Parts: sequence; structure tokens; C-alpha cells
Amino acid sequence: MSRADWEALGERPKPSWYLDDIVARQKRDVHLDLIRRWWDHPGAGRILKTDLFEEAFGEDRIMPGILPLAQFVCGIDESFSTTRAASLGVARGRAIVSDVRQAALRTEAFDLVISTSTLDHFADPGDFTRSIQEIHRMIRPGGLLILTLDNPSNPLYPPLRLLGRTRFGPFYLGYTPSMRTLKRILREAGFEVEQTGWLLHNPRLISTAGFLLLRRIFGRRAEAPITFLLRCFALMGKLPTRRWTACFQAVSARKPARP
Repeated sequence: MSRADWEALGERPKPSWYLDDIVARQKRDVHLDLIRRWWDHPGAGRILKTDLFEEAFGEDRIMPGILPLAQFVCGIDESFSTTRAASLGVARGRAIVSDVRQAALRTEAFDLVISTSTLDHFADPGDFTRSIQEIHRMIRPGGLLILTLDNPSNPLYPPLRLLGRTRFGPFYLGYTPSMRTLKRILREAGFEVEQTGWLLHNPRLISTAGFLLLRRIFGRRAEAPITFLLRCFALMGKLPTRRWTACFQAVSARKPARP
């Protein structure tokens, strides 16, 4: 998507119409749990978040949850409309309009960078690699990157990506590498990969349509069956097949400390 497309999306009354509030809160809780487990210096340092769409429009916003984990939290987004909306709900953090491919932020300014399904919206793999390199520039030596991306190993990802290229999809899904390729890109950028994970096992294309239908039929009474189904889907994360059922792949990578 172009910057103009993201601006137009941010001007809509409800850009996150496709994500049920209960699903959004599940997504928020899963990401916050991952951050708390992988971030080894809670309560100290500076954190950067590379995307403000969820902070502006969804129940899946995580900045309020990571504010207690740092001295300072900054979020960036290339869309002015999204940044403006996000800034209204970020009390102690800062929201800045900036492109992650060429961020207007100081070198080695952050102890932790959190990138939640941001870099998988670029059509050009070169933009993906440039973003990783730019994030590496902004992290101090010894600092950490926690990165989540769409999971191309999920068999429902190709039809979801195809839908995203039509007027019926909520937004464009771009390039996302396999876990093996992602590790290689991170290493080539100067990171050391520490941990990997697989997040959220809802069959995204099917569950989204099903939850929208349940809401249309039952309204608020749909909360109980939606919650039950989410708990059932979450059990797939304990199985050996979790690599193929996960909606997102996750990795933590550290910028080596100077000798």
C-alpha cells in the first residue's frame, strides 16, 4: 500500500472493522506476554514501536501495556491520520510520523524495538531488508528486536493475501519471508537471533468471517461462543503442527554488544 492508501484507511470511521474486539484483546495479550518473556530489562531503557495502526483503532493496542516496561516509549507510523489518532490514546508515550525504512530518529537511541506485523506490508523485499537494517541502526549495542510477521507457512495465508489485493480485503499484505529466510536476513543485518515462536492459531480467514456472522446474528450474546472458539484454537499452539497453524511468526534478535 502507498502512503496515500494508508492515509485514506486512517481516515475511515472504523478501519479495524474486520477484527472482533475479543479477538483483538486476545492478540494484545499474546503479544504482551511474548514481550514480557523475551525482554530481559523490564522497567528500564527506551522502547520503539514501529506501527501505530492498532494503537489508533483497535482493542489490540499494546503501548499502554509496554509503558510500565520502559522509561520512554515512542511509536512511529508513516500515516499522519493514524499517528494523529494514536497520539490521543498514548498518555506517556510519543507518536511520530516517520517511515521505518528511513526513520527520522537517532542512531543507537533504543534499547528495545517492537515491530508487530509492520514489515510484512511492503510489496518489495528490498524494502523489508532496508527496514531491518534501519532498525539495526536505531538499536543500541546489546539491545533487542522483537519482530512478528505474517506466517507464510500457514496454508490459509495465500488466500488471505489474495483477498488483501481486492477491494474486499481490509488492507494489502506484502512480502513476508519464511522463518529460515528471516533468520538469514537478520544475521546479514548484524543481529544474533535468540528465540523464535508461533503466535495466534485462529484460522484467520475462516474465523474472521465466522465471528462477523456470529456478531450479526447474536450481537452481544456472541461473546460466549467466540471466547470458547478462541480457547479451542489456542490449544493448537501446544501441538507439533503449530508452525503451520500460527497466524504470525515471531523472533527475538539482539544487536551484539561492543567488546
